[in-house]
Amino acid sequence: MPPATVTFRGGISHPDLWLWDCWTEWHDARLHLYCLSVSRINKSGEPIHPHERNDYPFEIRHFVSDTHGESWTDKGALLAPGTAADGSDMRNVWSGSVLRRSSGQWLFGYTGIRDAGPDRNFLQTICLATGPDSSTVGRSVDKALSCPLRDYDDIIAAGYYLGPEARLGENDGEEGGPILAWRDPFVFQHPSGGWHIIWSAKVGPKTPAVAHATLIEKDGNFQIDKLLPPLTLPDADALTQAEVPRLYHDAKRDLYYLLISACNRLYEGQPDDEVSKLHRLYKSTSIDGPWLPYCGEGSLLPELPDLFGASLVSADFDTGDFGFLAPYTEMARPDLRLTFAPIKLLNIYKARSNAVKSQG
Repeated sequence: MPPATVTFRGGISHPDLWLWDCWTEWHDARLHLYCLSVSRINKSGEPIHPHERNDYPFEIRHFVSDTHGESWTDKGALLAPGTAADGSDMRNVWSGSVLRRSSGQWLFGYTGIRDAGPDRNFLQTICLATGPDSSTVGRSVDKALSCPLRDYDDIIAAGYYLGPEARLGENDGEEGGPILAWRDPFVFQHPSGGWHIIWSAKVGPKTPAVAHATLIEKDGNFQIDKLLPPLTLPDADALTQAEVPRLYHDAKRDLYYLLISACNRLYEGQPDDEVSKLHRLYKSTSIDGPWLPYCGEGSLLPELPDLFGASLVSADFDTGDFGFLAPYTEMARPDLRLTFAPIKLLNIYKARSNAVKSQG
């Protein structure tokens, strides 16, 4: 779908697209936003409802703001299914991350969905594409960085959970829990210069974790150097999925912050009104953990109602003033569903009393 000609203000309510999940990058005072998108109508002209979106192929959409997020311009689609030569994203593309290197090259992490048949729509892979600029994937991906089908034994040996090999990506979920979690890669350059990548994973059918690997670059291509043990969460018993993880570094205090979109869906088909989607924040002195709630009262971030899949677009670690960009969930009021909210400002130090009330 071509870019919209309208300038969006006070968030993004696209007239033609449903939008969700969020990953961002600043460059030359311009804020780049990437998200998942699908048309609001199908080829027959019938409406596509938010809960039906997984029945259709997605695109990764690109927006830019020269006003620090106060207004947005639609730059069109960045990526569609079928980019990877090994077929790892043939069925669909899901969320990821973006990072601009000092060389000028752009790295685009994303989730690929293999075409494994109608009963296995969620066979996820971890992919990394490159491009010369913010709007271009320069060449197709040769193969996924990580694939549960290809790398099953290595993933299990590293301490992660995957359901039965013959049922990977099954629509009904994994052994009574929600669907496979091997998605949402976030690329991070360590302060020492090394490359890391994290993504959503599990250590049990209903026990979330964050996967962690190091990357190496050979002949201009990235590959996983080592799949490291899972990053476990101190309150994992309160959620079942740790989605779209993001990693940030406070250089002054040498502290790491881990932001996740937390879901407590117990099983596929569970009514939406029984499911909560919230943001949680953790901190650690090391990427490897242990990870602790960002404050003594817990990990839950207050004052971000009906939002999911956020990215941090500003952070003053001295004052605690953070800026979050996120779309509304499909459970928001009808006119807000799968649109983007304005940037939400939250002081993570002063919000602690509100966190207590929210969790109580």
